[in-house]
Amino acid sequence: MGLKIIKTSKYVPPKIVTNKDFEKIMDTSDEWIQSRTGIEARRFVEGEDTSDLALKAVEKFRGEDLSNVDVVLVATFTPDLITPSIASMIQKELNIKNDSIAFDFNMACSGFVAGLKVMDSLLESGRKGVLVGAETISKVLDMEDRTTSILFGDGAGAVLVEKNEEESFFDIGSSGDFESLHALGRTTDTKRDSALRMEGKAVFRFATNIMVESVSKVLEKANLEYEDIDYYIFHQANKRIIEHVRKKLKLDEEKFYMNLQNYGNTSAASIPIALDEMNEKGYFRENMKIVLSGFGGGLSWASTVITW
Repeated sequence: MGLKIIKTSKYVPPKIVTNKDFEKIMDTSDEWIQSRTGIEARRFVEGEDTSDLALKAVEKFRGEDLSNVDVVLVATFTPDLITPSIASMIQKELNIKNDSIAFDFNMACSGFVAGLKVMDSLLESGRKGVLVGAETISKVLDMEDRTTSILFGDGAGAVLVEKNEEESFFDIGSSGDFESLHALGRTTDTKRDSALRMEGKAVFRFATNIMVESVSKVLEKANLEYEDIDYYIFHQANKRIIEHVRKKLKLDEEKFYMNLQNYGNTSAASIPIALDEMNEKGYFRENMKIVLSGFGGGLSWASTVITW
């Protein structure tokens, strides 16, 4: 069985932080950031928590029939609290029935696609689920670390899905061997031990290899060729990573959507934000084949093929 996306939504905070803003507080430049990442700006919260972003992202779902929603999932590594979960807040806010299951989980930037797999496993045919990717990464950045702080932004994206009779295809994995390459709260400096750290060059090598491998595996499972796919929506981490993978796969630029220039890396929120943006702009038509693929802390990876 598979999942059908019924509705998409997103919310990003209004505060825009440009590369020029970073020039004022650290030794960097707009040209340097753009040339290495493709990022021009990102959004940072002011007085908002991850739950606020998630709740605003699902506002659009209020007009939908939510009586048969059985699962609410939130993918995040920056929750407000350890407990209660943001998912339970959404459950209450949308008046979703009490006998549904609601929980948060952390698979970093792979979280949204992994969440689709979890949703696919939990839902029965004809039942619905709400999946949200939401992050306030600005709260865990060391603003003195120019190699990491420039990369990330805040935001939330959401989908309302329904289980159908179609077959689903996923490739998901994790390798604890690389956990130190992308970590939160792992430094020797006690003043910065809550800051996000990432070894960019090593992550680049890992990501460009694993995404090619993962996409190839999921297409093989679905009995599809690269050319059969209408759009590839990758985790919006870095333009150079996406371009490198695209060239390895020998595919046209038109098949790849990028909005990281406006939002930076929003981790679990990046793919659902891109989905909603593309949906709003009219990219999708019925029965289009779309590959979603992410990679993140763990290091982890997750890819799937969906039919619009």
